Amino acid sequence: MASLVLMYLYYDSNGDIKAITPALDATLSESFSSVTIPLSDVEMFLTGHRNPFDFKIKKIPRVGGDKFKLVRKESNISFTRNLDSYLTKVDTSNDAEPIIRIATILNKNIISIKIDPIFKDLSVIGTDEEKEDVENFINHRPVTLYITKQNNPYHLLKTIVFSPKELFDKDALGFEFDAGLDLSHSSVYTKKIVSSYGYKIMGRKE
Repeated sequence: MASLVLMYLYYDSNGDIKAITPALDATLSESFSSVTIPLSDVEMFLTGHRNPFDFKIKKIPRVGGDKFKLVRKESNISFTRNLDSYLTKVDTSNDAEPIIRIATILNKNIISIKIDPIFKDLSVIGTDEEKEDVENFINHRPVTLYITKQNNPYHLLKTIVFSPKELFDKDALGFEFDAGLDLSHSSVYTKKIVSSYGYKIMGRKE
């Protein structure tokens, strides 16, 4: 019968994994809590098949003593059918003109945000429901755009916060980004406050 090999897993107050060692480490013990855990449970981290930053230690209170369990962290980027409540990827299709058009202009190091003039006109000529939609947009709190590596919401490159009212009043907004930041293959994720968005990258060299 094979012997059970235990490892020491160090974690902080949030349960985030800080280190895994085969023996107690006095230096780590000064800053972090530790728990012994079977080698088989953490071998995926030691071999590089899993990233320990994607997991945390969860304490489960038991009558006979607390139990500790490795659990996967919840992602900040959530995908559900209720897209109005969660972050969603901005469409890159150019088949129709979206209400909000986001563009990364590589040769100017600018990210521009534009609003469709037709949507603005609804505040005057639209139905009562359409006018209410425009009013809700104008009064909405600031919106955050998450610029990420292309199709990878876990690789954040830049965030942009803009005021819907300011966009409505000015028609377009521009945000500079560092010349060293490569956005030539990027995506945008945001919480939807209007029905359609679009994203395009201009000046990209394939």
